[in-house]
Amino acid sequence: MMTYLPLIAALAGLGWVQADPDRELTAWAVLRGVDPAIVHAVARIETGNVPPDRRDRVVSRTGDVGRMQINTGFWCPRLGKDKSKCLEFLKNRRNNYALGTVILARIQEKYGGRGLTDCRCGGQHSGGWIAHYNGGHTVRKGSRAERYGVKVIKLINREAK
Repeated sequence: MMTYLPLIAALAGLGWVQADPDRELTAWAVLRGVDPAIVHAVARIETGNVPPDRRDRVVSRTGDVGRMQINTGFWCPRLGKDKSKCLEFLKNRRNNYALGTVILARIQEKYGGRGLTDCRCGGQHSGGWIAHYNGGHTVRKGSRAERYGVKVIKLINREAK
């Protein structure tokens, strides 16, 4: 099983520890080939109803953690951490953004097309490749994941104006 810990640890090794986490996010996203606007939009959609001072430490009823709502059931074993250490690790904004960006980069590489609404998944949905952040491998027309992708795309387009 591949461990992602060295990849996440690389973020700390770049010397950004004292910098503003949101500025770090932009640099980290660019290094991973993901538009920072996409990462910011996903984080806003994922924790938009949570007060800003609690977004880093929020845990959903399904065990998703932090601003990027990282799924602990899937990712903790891959990070090689037990549940309690993994929760604390993912409640750190830098770690959460870094892993969320890695996930988005992998999804973009696998499903991304020419733009936000393009998807190489074979499905006929309107959520673009971003819908796979919420829906995993399979995104269907009319699904919650499709609506999620559309919502993220609308937010990105609205903020770009």
